[in-house]
Amino acid sequence: MNKIIIFSLSCFMSCFVFAQTPANDTHWQLKWQDNFNSFDGTKWIKGDIGTQGGEFLYLEQNVWVENGNLVIEVNNISANCPNPAPYPNVPCHQCIGGKTYYYQGGWVETTRDYNTQFGYIEARIKVPHQGTKWNLGYAFWTLVDDRSPLPPKTNFAEIDIFEIFDGRNNNPDRLQTNIHKIYPDGNPYYQNHIFSGNYTDWHTYAIEWNTNRIIWYLDGKAIRTFSNHGIVDRIRIILSAGMDKKTSPTLHEHMYVDYVKVYQLKCDKNTVVNEISNFNTYNYAVKKSITMSGATTIPANSNISLRATDFIELKAGFEVQTGRELYLDVTPCDNVATQFNREK
Repeated sequence: MNKIIIFSLSCFMSCFVFAQTPANDTHWQLKWQDNFNSFDGTKWIKGDIGTQGGEFLYLEQNVWVENGNLVIEVNNISANCPNPAPYPNVPCHQCIGGKTYYYQGGWVETTRDYNTQFGYIEARIKVPHQGTKWNLGYAFWTLVDDRSPLPPKTNFAEIDIFEIFDGRNNNPDRLQTNIHKIYPDGNPYYQNHIFSGNYTDWHTYAIEWNTNRIIWYLDGKAIRTFSNHGIVDRIRIILSAGMDKKTSPTLHEHMYVDYVKVYQLKCDKNTVVNEISNFNTYNYAVKKSITMSGATTIPANSNISLRATDFIELKAGFEVQTGRELYLDVTPCDNVATQFNREK
């Protein structure tokens, strides 16, 4: 079967998306990864003595590495916020001094040297207990990098790569993707997705993020796109788990993270391509423009991806023959360095 897939920047917020992940598109290059063979304090900071306004505390003791996984524990062991309340070690809400919190969660986020701006962000994660009524909440998400408890509303920008609220609204199969930003209507944009399998199994969750659009992925398949989002600041990557009600008997549940990977596009955005003579030696990086006619032949049994910032033109005579697939993407190449020197 011959196939051409073209993604243009004119796609609306809710349109269906074809896209290419690093697994099948060599335009992506790995910038950094963590396989959690140990806890790397150069990459991650653990949250401690903070909350998000509920009845639980994020405590450092609930985050550790074991058997090649990052482990984040949720439990219903009560803990007290010190009085006076300390400022948390990482950006999250201040707890109320002297207050007793009835359960605990965990939070970990990237250090400033490993925060990022644009690219493809992916993690492989397993969460417990599908269908319980404990309202366990698990999240893989981002916030702007400004080192404050929460960014001001004028600059508030959060991307939820996934949120799962176990047992909420009697819909245990729900995966939620969100954008929180101050839009003209004042509302965040949520979208729910239903698992065809069990989210207590291992799954990969990811976003592709550039200045024009965000694409969400579940197990390598695009499930949502959002255009003209306006989130362009450098962000910190966060993994967290918490609870939403008291339970008994004592509960200990764990969110497991196998890896986190961050990719960015290879950019060659000043190069104009007129025909491609050899796809084996072609430099798969985002070009300024690509033009192809009958002089370009797509190899047999191939799945080719081509990207350009300005346009991709298919002239008369160009064809994709049976047994070949071609993906074309007109996209910005926001090649901003993932790592940067810590500000003095």
